[in-house]
Amino acid sequence: MKKYIIFIAILFSWCLNGCSDFLDQDPEELNTLEKVFSNTQDTRKWFSRIYSDDYYPKELYGSAYYNHYMFGTDDANNELDWHIPVIVSGMLSPEQPVGGGGFDVYYFEKYYQAIRHCNIFLENVDKCIDLPIIEKRYKTAEARFMRAMYHFWILREYGPIPIVDYAIKSEELSTKFARNSMDECVKWICNEIDAAVPDMLETRVDDDYGFPTQAAAIAMKSRILLMNASPLYNGNTTYANWRNRDGKQLISQVYNPEKWRDAADAAKAVLDLPQFKLLKPVAEEGGTLTFDDYVDNYRRITTTINDEIIWACPQATSWWSMQCWPAVFHSWNARDAVTLNLANDYFMADGSVAPPIEKWFENKQWSTEDGNGTIANTFWMFCDREPRFYASNHFPNQRVTYATKENPDVWQTLEFWYEGNSGLSKSSGDRNSTGLSPRKNIPMDATTDKSQATATSNNIPFPTIRLGEIYLNYIEAVLECKRNGVTGDNVDFDKAMALWAELRARVNLDPITKICPETDLDRLILLLRQERRIELAWEIHRYFDVRRWFIAHGENGVLNTPCYGLDVTRGKNATDPDFFTQTECSLQRVFRLEHYFAPVRASECAYNSNLVQAPFY
Repeated sequence: MKKYIIFIAILFSWCLNGCSDFLDQDPEELNTLEKVFSNTQDTRKWFSRIYSDDYYPKELYGSAYYNHYMFGTDDANNELDWHIPVIVSGMLSPEQPVGGGGFDVYYFEKYYQAIRHCNIFLENVDKCIDLPIIEKRYKTAEARFMRAMYHFWILREYGPIPIVDYAIKSEELSTKFARNSMDECVKWICNEIDAAVPDMLETRVDDDYGFPTQAAAIAMKSRILLMNASPLYNGNTTYANWRNRDGKQLISQVYNPEKWRDAADAAKAVLDLPQFKLLKPVAEEGGTLTFDDYVDNYRRITTTINDEIIWACPQATSWWSMQCWPAVFHSWNARDAVTLNLANDYFMADGSVAPPIEKWFENKQWSTEDGNGTIANTFWMFCDREPRFYASNHFPNQRVTYATKENPDVWQTLEFWYEGNSGLSKSSGDRNSTGLSPRKNIPMDATTDKSQATATSNNIPFPTIRLGEIYLNYIEAVLECKRNGVTGDNVDFDKAMALWAELRARVNLDPITKICPETDLDRLILLLRQERRIELAWEIHRYFDVRRWFIAHGENGVLNTPCYGLDVTRGKNATDPDFFTQTECSLQRVFRLEHYFAPVRASECAYNSNLVQAPFY
């Protein structure tokens, strides 16, 4: 916050010295805000910076390097990108609120700078009299929506925050900003979205694809209100003492089950939009769907433009792919490793829940013939799984291709064991630590040939939010309403179960009611959380979901207990039992109560005495 205020204070001196850093213009041509907003071209440049890489999160492209949301969970084991171990092992503090190793994950500062930029645009855009009225109207609405989004992106990690809805003037530098309560923040963000929607654009195509639309704004309300209804924020007495200096309570101490109805209403508003539908596999004319059709269809959801995507950020996948490709394809050796914890949460092919991890290792077995997604000699833990498992993961003895034009028929068998083609003995420095790596989000047309030292991994429209999430948001909200006795026009249990069945059918799974009766609400909610983990894996959800559910800490907390992989330091072949040994990941998992909300830099709290630190630090 201190740096944010300092930015405002020196803004005018920057302008006097030239704003080339902001607008890529000659300093002599641009000296004041009045001049910026008297010129249409400069006004558009100022607006465009709202989406610049300096502010706007491109979370897949950055993956482990620039954010911790992808790998700072129990889904992954990333030992090499220095800031991930700092975060996962609970070493962040007000003195070190960044990850270390030169990677700045301190978004409190970065996003408030973006908010400042939005505020300046909103307060000055009317000065640009040559900007067409229609363009001015939708850009104003869009800036207002993005200002709300930057507040939300801070809120989800730092908890209740100060709402800053104007550009601070130099004479206001002594103002001390206190946190608004969680309910105040959510209400303000949702009101801003509601106000922005009517003037936002309905569609974005071609070069405009990826910028927010009316539907994107409506959909983001669903995520925000679901978060606000969740246990971390809704009547959580653990935070009874988290108050501002004036005594304002920051987290409501009274559980309000009707917040789940608000979440259901918000999700239903998106479901009612006619332009979105689940991406489902389509059989060739006259044919029937194959298992591979289901696998390929699921891969397309996050890598192609399709009717399921509500808002997507087109971004490069080069870093992601290089970190996920096994060593037989690329020398980075699948440094981003998938834990057995996630792998075992995928349902079996018949829709049932898999046995606990340790059961697979009590009596080790391997397949004797090819199956759906597998070949002979595959460890039985990875056989007979649902299509999403094979679409989302690289695993030992998998047959897969990223063929190049020069070698179009090249397939490889992935050998993650020590002496295999993707094992540690073939590592050039990076290492895979579990025996599995992500496959999801790698473009369908990605190619790599290690022998030729070539690789291509094109841009994809990585979903900021998609219809599959809205299905899950609605189902969760309705289940919680039913458990709490909350009714409403949009609280439709039968519809929720039908949507769940539809979501599972598109990956060839039976309705959840085949393994759990509709009357067992507690188990249905646990299964819904499992479904969400699988369906939305590697889409920046797990990091925040386990927090909002308030299940990350404690003796059995999902981020406070060990994660597992295979023993990558051993193994000579596909059926070597030494490699297929349940092995605790070396990356220690520590999650205490203070880790639900990231700390603000100590110096900022010292400068702004009204800004109380996150609790338990």
